[in-house]
Amino acid sequence: MDIIPTLFADQIYVWLLVFARVGAAFMVMPTIGDPFVSARTRLLFALAVSVVVAPVLRPQLPPEPQQALALVTLIIGELTVGVFMGTIARLLVGALEVAGTIIATQSGLAMAQMFNPALGSQGTLPGALMGWLGLLMLFATDLHHLLIMAVVDSYHLFVPGAALPVNDMADLIARLVSRSFLIGVQMAAPFLIIGLMFGVALGILSKLAPQIQVFFLFMSTQVAIGLFLFALTLSGMMLFWLSHFESTFIEFLSPT
Repeated sequence: MDIIPTLFADQIYVWLLVFARVGAAFMVMPTIGDPFVSARTRLLFALAVSVVVAPVLRPQLPPEPQQALALVTLIIGELTVGVFMGTIARLLVGALEVAGTIIATQSGLAMAQMFNPALGSQGTLPGALMGWLGLLMLFATDLHHLLIMAVVDSYHLFVPGAALPVNDMADLIARLVSRSFLIGVQMAAPFLIIGLMFGVALGILSKLAPQIQVFFLFMSTQVAIGLFLFALTLSGMMLFWLSHFESTFIEFLSPT
């Protein structure tokens, strides 16, 4: 009869260890971890996923530590990996805000602010629209399944109980910040070119007619051109971002 409590305690240990990584990742990553999803919903979803994948991940987990300090250290390591996985996806979504900020600046819409789901705070109108659209596209293309698989596949890259490659993790985060900014600038490249040409034209016109408030009179024209160009390029920008989002995760998750 003593074997039943032992097996039950072992199963609780497996669920706890898996839940630490899965729950931490779901609290940070986009879609599931966004502010409009309640914390209770995120916890329940993380618990459900943990229960489902725990039997598959059980052979990869270390034996239950006999000391409390070792168990706490193990859980902290799992929490770190979970936050790391969620941060990767969050940085890629940040490219939308970079592009939106550049577009708003070049279109004369930088002063207008609204809630941006990609950041969980106030942002520019184009950035907020692209943030909502990016989350919608992640669900519409089933890439949220890729986020869930990322957490599960991370057990091949970050073995529980092993020493974490902190230097490699920090290097990857730094490269992803740079890549996220680069993707955002590439998405907003047409607006940078048109904005530069429009600014040069207004500068020349201001020199030819200095008594006229050229920049004030043509503000509405700048907004109209920006909105027109935004309508033309929105679908292409989002597909460009989505392809980078998918390729980055697939490359990162490919086990060696």
